[in-house]
Amino acid sequence: MDLNQRKLNKSEWESTEVPVSSSEIDILKMIMGGYKDVNIRINKHNSIFSYLKIEYAEKMEDYLYIKYLSNIVNGFIKTYKIDFINVDVNPKTKINSADKIRIERNDDEAMKHHDIYEFVLLQHVEGVLLHAQQMIKLEAKSDKMSKNYAESKKMFTFHYFTLYKLIRNNITRINRHIVKIVEIIMKKYEDAVDMTVIIENAVEFLEKNQLLLKYSDMVLYEHQKEIFTITKNTKPKLILYMAPTGTGKTLTPIALSENSRIIFVCAARHVGLALARSAVSVNKKIAFAFGCASADDIRLHYFSAKVFTKNRRSGGIGKVDNSVGTDVEIMICDIKSYLPAMFYMLAFNRKENIITYWDEPTITLDYEDHEFHKIIRKNWKENLIPNFVLSSATLPKVHELTETVSDFKRKFNNATIYSIVSHDCKKSIPIINKDGYVVLPHYVSEDYENVIKIAKHCEENLTLTRYFDLKEIVEFVTYVNKNNYSSSKMKLNRYFETIDDVNMKNIKLYYIKMLQNIIPGTWGAVGMYCKMNRQKRIRQNDSIDPKGNRIVKSRSIGPGVNASTQNNAVGSGLAGTPLARLSSEQVVSTASQSQSQSQLLPPQQNLGIYVTTKDSFTLTDGPTIFISNDIEKIAKFCVQQANIPAKVMEDISAKIEYNNMLNKKIDILEREYEHLTEQNETKTNIGANKKGSSGSKDSKKLNRELPEDMGNKSEMAKLINEINSIRLMIKSATLNDTFIPNKSLHLNKWAEGLDTKNAFTSDIEESVVNDIMLLHGVENSWKILLMMGIGVFTNHKNITYTEIMKKLADQQKLYLIIASSDYIYGTNYQFCHGYLSKDLDMTQEKIIQAMGRIGRNNIQQDYSLRFRDDAQIQKLFTSETEKPEIINMNRLFNSNKVVWDGVTYQAVEDTDDYVHSHDENEENNSEEILSEDEA
Repeated sequence: MDLNQRKLNKSEWESTEVPVSSSEIDILKMIMGGYKDVNIRINKHNSIFSYLKIEYAEKMEDYLYIKYLSNIVNGFIKTYKIDFINVDVNPKTKINSADKIRIERNDDEAMKHHDIYEFVLLQHVEGVLLHAQQMIKLEAKSDKMSKNYAESKKMFTFHYFTLYKLIRNNITRINRHIVKIVEIIMKKYEDAVDMTVIIENAVEFLEKNQLLLKYSDMVLYEHQKEIFTITKNTKPKLILYMAPTGTGKTLTPIALSENSRIIFVCAARHVGLALARSAVSVNKKIAFAFGCASADDIRLHYFSAKVFTKNRRSGGIGKVDNSVGTDVEIMICDIKSYLPAMFYMLAFNRKENIITYWDEPTITLDYEDHEFHKIIRKNWKENLIPNFVLSSATLPKVHELTETVSDFKRKFNNATIYSIVSHDCKKSIPIINKDGYVVLPHYVSEDYENVIKIAKHCEENLTLTRYFDLKEIVEFVTYVNKNNYSSSKMKLNRYFETIDDVNMKNIKLYYIKMLQNIIPGTWGAVGMYCKMNRQKRIRQNDSIDPKGNRIVKSRSIGPGVNASTQNNAVGSGLAGTPLARLSSEQVVSTASQSQSQSQLLPPQQNLGIYVTTKDSFTLTDGPTIFISNDIEKIAKFCVQQANIPAKVMEDISAKIEYNNMLNKKIDILEREYEHLTEQNETKTNIGANKKGSSGSKDSKKLNRELPEDMGNKSEMAKLINEINSIRLMIKSATLNDTFIPNKSLHLNKWAEGLDTKNAFTSDIEESVVNDIMLLHGVENSWKILLMMGIGVFTNHKNITYTEIMKKLADQQKLYLIIASSDYIYGTNYQFCHGYLSKDLDMTQEKIIQAMGRIGRNNIQQDYSLRFRDDAQIQKLFTSETEKPEIINMNRLFNSNKVVWDGVTYQAVEDTDDYVHSHDENEENNSEEILSEDEA
């Protein structure tokens, strides 16, 4: 995370111009539309009508049913001998010739392969009918206890459950006859649905049911509905906005800007830049305030420009007058620039029509002292905006922010405090400990009293349910229900009355309630069962050692050998040969190798950690992030464990050093070129001034003479040719696929015979590797890592390297990203797996922020959060008494100076000298803008 409060550079500015994907634009437009209609439901999947793009008429609907659907329905009626479906439609329905010709252009069979919704529904209608009849036949044979009956019941329930959910989606113009048939099926078999079967198979029915996700409506999250409704009230308000990561909090300001001006402030610049990119993609008018000493440093995006000159050649916008921000809808700023940005926006808007949206206000609040703390307090103390939003997944609750809340009320009369707390949960991202086991509250402690405390802690912090593994939960509640180990009120059929109640969120809430309602004295049996049946989630690769040597289990020859083993021995040529050894031996690496490895990672904690070799196949579906404070150690470990031969490493290192030498020459030449460019610009400006004061003849003469007067063009051209010549000398450095994680050759070596179909690998073009080779200040080891598909995120002096890594991460090109803990806020890239290194010392809130980097998109894939230190997991499930984020928020988001004495907050004399000389200038400049506006 880049916390430098500096101006935007060229690459950062250009990054905001890259449009987001079309699917993201659809979501953004839905969110914007949701501001006016919070119950908005959008679904772009096709019914027959929407696919054919034909105007609706009831007669046309009948015709389409007869042409495309009636044969399928009649086939069901005949095959399953059913008499309860009766479609009232005239088989001789006719339509006009023009419509008929248009329809005839679509082949009947081809229609079925175009994802038409009616055909999807009918597939599940058939599934219900087929398995319902199988159940009836087995019941007639009194065979309800058989495996076949259980399987038929499961499949019947799956199709019924899926059909029940699909028919409620907002698809345009579903054929009314199909809707009626589905309703008849639902009613006919509703009594046959067993809620227990749905819960027991929730992983398959809910989590892994691709149809539910694929065809679901686009709707607002509940927290978005709340904040949109609240902000329509113009009275002073403080909104404490807490919702899980990846649920659209950072996109909310785009919708709020439909009716208000927004000042979006965040300490992490990449969060603001991500918002800017989304805003520009939907044509929102934005401005930037980064590293501002005064309002003069604010820059408008072209969409926002009110006053500008035109480029004479292109006809586009030339120079923008950044002092006119009348049209700015969203001002994006860092915390240093908040006050200049605030006064700038106040110059053009009434304060009641502005909302300050402070994203991730807890950044740096886990530190006892930080350079940002004075800036944060100054911003809060001098804030004039009466509508204020504090937004974070780990925001303290309203009862914990007593000092902040009371201060806001004192400052703004009649202010209302709103608390939005959401725990939307549509995914399972399991926590996995260092031994490879999934962690849930019932595994954390053997003491039931402690389990109850943990369950209550989770109930108060429901964002944790996002990291509860659904499979393990289902196994637990199924076992407890079948053995009657919980109170009667927790029976499945009582808690889940209808299918509408069955979703991932409610199942996890049910699990937390059940933990607190286990019958006294039975926890020992429950705990023992869980312990005995617990299985590792990370697939262990015990077929090969970390050095790539195949592990072969030898068969001993001695006592207990039977005839078959003797025959095998004879057949294999072993009979009569001397014994190679009398006991099993373990191959141990050399002392130096062993010592080197132990310094990096203890051997007893190495399950799943060999991400560049034997464990890479466990990283599936998408990129992985490895969060650590010791980037160099993890990078060194990844390179070391890749087992790249010394000769190959020497060759790559030599190429890198050679390229570094060329880089230095290019750097010198580029600096010369920049110097000449500056000289030209200076002379051009002088010439432009003279031109402005001269007549037309003098102007023409000056334009003819300027190139010769500058005298630099030929020298600049010579420099460019020389730079290009040196660039052609750059040597390409590549690795064989054997050393690139999860490439086919790599998998053949490290995971032969294992299930690797979902293993994720990198996709980096050679041109990108060459671009990295040309960069200064980038470690050689990082360049080697990039060839392996691994990038590094840290506060790096070479911004170009960071920008390239961001682009690769956004495009899902990297296999692995190693990141410092600073990058836990606002990295909106989609990661499927994450490692939390044991060198991290984080608060509970910061751990949750780190976990929030995983599973951020709308696709349900295989996710995992792999902790290298179980103490961090214990901290996650423990109620902390004194949280630094809470104490610091009450101290810093406060106009008065207060200190925490361990019991209460005490007011003290305010002697903080946080107003620096340049800050005073900022204030004066801002006031000048206001006075000019008033004048």
